Amino acid sequence: MERFFIITNMKKDPDRMFTKMLKGFLELNGRKCIEILPEEYKGKKRLSIEMDPKTDCLLVIGGDGSVLRAAHLVLGTGVPVLGINLGTLGYLAEVEKNNWQEMIGLLLKGNYEIEPRMMLEGRMVERNGVTVNEDRILHGLNEAVVRSSALRVLNFNVYIDGHLLNNLDADGIIISTATGSTAYNMSAGGPLVEPKAQLLLLTPICAHTLNTRSVVLSAEDSIVIEIAKNTRNEKILAEAAFDGGSSFNLGYGDRIEIKRSEEVTNLVKLSTRSFLSTLHKKMSS
Repeated sequence: MERFFIITNMKKDPDRMFTKMLKGFLELNGRKCIEILPEEYKGKKRLSIEMDPKTDCLLVIGGDGSVLRAAHLVLGTGVPVLGINLGTLGYLAEVEKNNWQEMIGLLLKGNYEIEPRMMLEGRMVERNGVTVNEDRILHGLNEAVVRSSALRVLNFNVYIDGHLLNNLDADGIIISTATGSTAYNMSAGGPLVEPKAQLLLLTPICAHTLNTRSVVLSAEDSIVIEIAKNTRNEKILAEAAFDGGSSFNLGYGDRIEIKRSEEVTNLVKLSTRSFLSTLHKKMSS
C-alpha cells in the first residue's frame, strides 16, 4: 500500500492530534497521505475522490460507527478499510490506540490480510400491493431494520424465497449479516456469529408472541417483508433503514426484498486477535 486516505471522527479526535501523529508516521515511512476533511464527505453517499484498491487504503479514526459510515463512502470501489479505534472496544475497528504504531508498522511491511465482508441490498418490489420495478437500491454492512416510524407495533408477513415463513406482530424486524450480528441483532436477542460467515439472520424486535425466535438463513435466500394490516386497521407508516442511515418509507401493502449484495466491504486484518477473544473481552468488561 502506497497511498493512504484518512477520515477522522472529529468527536473522537477534536484537536486532530492523533490524526497528525498518524499522518506524520506514514509520511516518515515514505507513504503518501491524504486527509479527507468532513466537508468533503458530510452528507454524501459516496466519496468523489478516485481511489485504486491495488495501492490505496482508507484509514478511519474513530470507532465501529465511523468504520460503518466509511464503508458506505467507498462502496463499489473495493478499497480496503482499516479502523483505528479511539472509542470503546469494538468489532470493526482493527487497531487500538495503545498499539497503533506497531500495527501500522505491520501494515506498511505488508503483514496484513484483506477480509471481504458480506453486505445486504434492499429494494422495493411492491407499493400498496402493486408490483414495482424501482431502480433505487440500498446497501448495509450490518443490517436492515424494518420498523414503524412512530415506534408502533406492526404486523408483518415474512417470505423466504417466495414461501410464507411467518406472520407476526412485533416492534420491528432485523435482517442482519454475520458482521452485524454483534450490533442491533445482539441487542434484540439474536445469535452471535463469526463475522466471516456467509449467512442471513432474521430477528424480530419485541415480538408479541412467546414462540418467535431468530432464524438463520442461507446467504443465497431472498427475504421479502410485507407490511400487513393489523386488526385495528390503523394507518401506520414504517421504514426500512440500512445501517441506521438511508431508508425506504413503507405503508400497508408494501413489500421490500432484502438479499445478499454483490458488493462487499474489504476490511484490513492485521492482528491475530480472534473474534472469540474480542467477544470474551467485550462480555467481560
